[in-house]
Amino acid sequence: MKKFLSVLMTVLLIATLSVSVFAAEEQKGSITINGIHEDAVYEIYQILDLESYDKTSGAYSYKANSAWAAYLNTAEAKAYLSIDEAGYITWVAGDSDAVVAEFAQKALAYAKLNSIQPVKSSKNAGEFVNGVFSDLALGWYLVDSNVGALCGLTTTDPNASINTKNGVPTIDKQVQEDLTGMWGDVNTADIGQIVNYMSIIHVASGAEDYVLHDKMSKGLTFVHDLDEGRGVTEIKHVNSAGVETTLKLGTDYTVKTAGFGDDCTFEVEFSDTLVASLKANDRLLVYYNAMLNRHAEVGSVNGNPNESWLEYGEEHYTTHDQTKTYTFSMDIIKTDSTNKLIDGAEFRIYDAANDGNEIKVVPLMDANDENPVLDADGNQMYRRAREDETGVNIVVKDGKVTVVGFDNGVYYLEEVKAPAGYNQLTARKEFTIADGNLDSVFNNGIYSTGSGVHVVNKTGSMLPETGGIGTVIFVAIGVIAVLGAGVLLVTKKRMAMIED
Repeated sequence: MKKFLSVLMTVLLIATLSVSVFAAEEQKGSITINGIHEDAVYEIYQILDLESYDKTSGAYSYKANSAWAAYLNTAEAKAYLSIDEAGYITWVAGDSDAVVAEFAQKALAYAKLNSIQPVKSSKNAGEFVNGVFSDLALGWYLVDSNVGALCGLTTTDPNASINTKNGVPTIDKQVQEDLTGMWGDVNTADIGQIVNYMSIIHVASGAEDYVLHDKMSKGLTFVHDLDEGRGVTEIKHVNSAGVETTLKLGTDYTVKTAGFGDDCTFEVEFSDTLVASLKANDRLLVYYNAMLNRHAEVGSVNGNPNESWLEYGEEHYTTHDQTKTYTFSMDIIKTDSTNKLIDGAEFRIYDAANDGNEIKVVPLMDANDENPVLDADGNQMYRRAREDETGVNIVVKDGKVTVVGFDNGVYYLEEVKAPAGYNQLTARKEFTIADGNLDSVFNNGIYSTGSGVHVVNKTGSMLPETGGIGTVIFVAIGVIAVLGAGVLLVTKKRMAMIED
């Protein structure tokens, strides 16, 4: 019985004077709320009337308040309270904090669903002055705040003073860098890659009505499919001692991807029972993922943002926390040994200098997948392919081509076809992407060395062939040799005649 009267969640009993035995109807009481929030609304509901009490012995006589009589006769309420033939009420559900908090949550939900009006509200002028509800009939009160549960079950002197238990929760959103496995505010990824996210809800006292909202930019695709390990994959509750418990989908929370009014991508709604069991300094770890898609921003300082926020109480929201996922592009520049741009080369990209895996690419198309995306010079651009797409060769036109959607890393470019008249490269060319695009630079139309991924081809020497210019050259040389020999012979004969 005393536990029934202890401080737990959202109900306050107003009772007793300092005398030993008293008829409660002769008294008026007050509730003072300490630590109020300026923008919060406070309301009180009288569930039970206090007929009489003996403070010394701890004996109290309660009956149902007329506004709550219907609820107290429901099976839900009778799981917690017993009503005898004379209408007196006692607590029967045990003395655990969780059980009493659970009753308070259900009673408050019933009041709102069935339009039970509060006895007094801070919204009404003169009813809540300097944090005090006054001129109250003694009884058992449900005290509610629109920023979360306020206080617990207790019996106090008529001039009761309580401290707000509701705090302001916070949220911390993080994304995982696949190259290191570390969590932080930013990461890099390939187009087509699955990106892992985590939203950490830091629970405040008086938790009530927790709903996690998440909004993804156009470059991220969220699909909730647990069979494929996609979407919200796991949620853990971590208490202040660090003990982890994995929550159950459908029991502790639900995931919604449609049917809500705001522009978020998905919502996680936590059950009232779970929220009622949360304590200050607990944490809720929400793990989920999304694919970086073909509409991703490439190389932009804005990246591809994903933001989360928590709704709590009655339409109160935490500040939004955001992560950014970056992906990059590279220009492949094809020149001869004089840095003159040349056409016709074709390339593939690999993850190793020899053998390894091909990193497939496909032509970059517009949002409707109808028209090719061209660079500033009117040339086809390419993007990294998803696993389900068939790759193509990268064709260089006008000496330059742009490929987008690559994570940080070391890559290898293999020439599979050289321009006509040029020697094909015999080894792959290594290049590195490190937190930025590999853009090409031109000065007055002349390629600037060191920018982009520069590939040089050299021409081979023309060899002689029958009937060609080579034959003419050899014939000419032969004629000259013959004529020279003839002139030498004639000269020698003349010299001989002179000597003779």
